[in-house]
Amino acid sequence: MRSVKCSKCKKIIFYMSKAYKMDTDAICPSCHRGKKPKKERATATSNYSKTRKGIRPDVHHKYSFKSSTEANFARILNYIGCEWRYEERAFTFDEYKTKPHVYVMDFQITSGGTKELPVGFYEIKGFMTSASRQKLRRYRKNYPEESSETTVVVYSKYKKKDVEFCRKNGYRVDFYDRLTQKYAPLIPTWE
Repeated sequence: MRSVKCSKCKKIIFYMSKAYKMDTDAICPSCHRGKKPKKERATATSNYSKTRKGIRPDVHHKYSFKSSTEANFARILNYIGCEWRYEERAFTFDEYKTKPHVYVMDFQITSGGTKELPVGFYEIKGFMTSASRQKLRRYRKNYPEESSETTVVVYSKYKKKDVEFCRKNGYRVDFYDRLTQKYAPLIPTWE
């Protein structure tokens, strides 16, 4: 099969067998009508489409973080010397007919926590969506013991109603900006 392109805009119009030969130039319908073809717009495929994803060798050799915020939080945990896991604990919500059915917690400090960052679960929120709130509600209802040990880390520019939502549902709230102010000068690989 070979592609046949428009002779004006070079857009692929169709594919045809190599056995056939064309004696004339092909023109797409847009060029034939005299209209310029529309440029395809890029669309965000996920909430993390504009973040720097990947493995940070200075943090961990196998964990691929979804954002620099998560990577920096892991740097803090390494700096204070606690043992932690990244996205290893999934909480399921099988009894619900609608999504979300699974909530994967970002971090779990297993030992060596401090008064500032105690042992427990940590969810890093760059922004709070309705799906995020739904997950937090279901998590609180189905896993009350674990949710009482969960801290949601948010930016201080966060909407006040989202911080109130977290506190109302029994979650501890910490501010990423405060952690940045304290730890960024101490950690040379901070992003």
